Amino acid sequence: MSLMNTRSLVVATATSAALLLGAAPASAAFVAEICGNASCTGTSFTATDNGPGDVNPILGAIALIGTLDGYNVLVNLSQSKPVLGSATAPQMDLNFTVTSGPNAATGTPAPTGSVFMFASDTGFVSGANPVLLTIGGTNSGGSGTVNASVWGGNSNTALDTSHLIGSLGPFTAAAFSGIATDPFAPSTSPFSVTLGVDVTRTTAGTTTGDFNMSAVPESSTWAMMILGFVGIGFMAYRKRPKSTFRWT
Repeated sequence: MSLMNTRSLVVATATSAALLLGAAPASAAFVAEICGNASCTGTSFTATDNGPGDVNPILGAIALIGTLDGYNVLVNLSQSKPVLGSATAPQMDLNFTVTSGPNAATGTPAPTGSVFMFASDTGFVSGANPVLLTIGGTNSGGSGTVNASVWGGNSNTALDTSHLIGSLGPFTAAAFSGIATDPFAPSTSPFSVTLGVDVTRTTAGTTTGDFNMSAVPESSTWAMMILGFVGIGFMAYRKRPKSTFRWT
């Protein structure tokens, strides 16, 4: 199951994490979610940056942990400005871990559906065209399928998935990676950006990955990077110990 291109614009209540803290999550620009469906209308976990549910004290980084039926460990580690990028240079990252049952303690069987993770931030005022999407990760202990998408640029509402920017996947290999460039011309300012990943496992095991959106480097930047790599390689060659021969 892939992420839906149209998703209800809701910030679901963190039904477990928030209750443990005795408070509902407050409204904030940067938010992360773990959900049982693409619209987050069922069981879900929500964390606002430095709000209830966020176990990472760093501004611009959210650590959200939850469990759903059949999924024993769900981790959403999201980063945005000011840790990554800025209002004028959008960059976001979603690092995820999905471990499925069966859970020996509760007897919960391995899952038959998908789990969805989102990271969304608002207040971006300009964007690069195009953007670079990259993903890499692993499927271990059985079968897993990963899809990733980015939305945004047409409103300043968190978790607005009405405008798709680009997608990667599906990925099913034990080790997977993907890269793509997609056009991005925001129609409003300020605007929001939302990253989403859905993972479907049909057997017990773990799926991990890192999904990133950033600006495509300019040609001059690519050239400088290549020259830098060449220079590093040359210096490593120069420092390599030389062989010596002795006649006997």
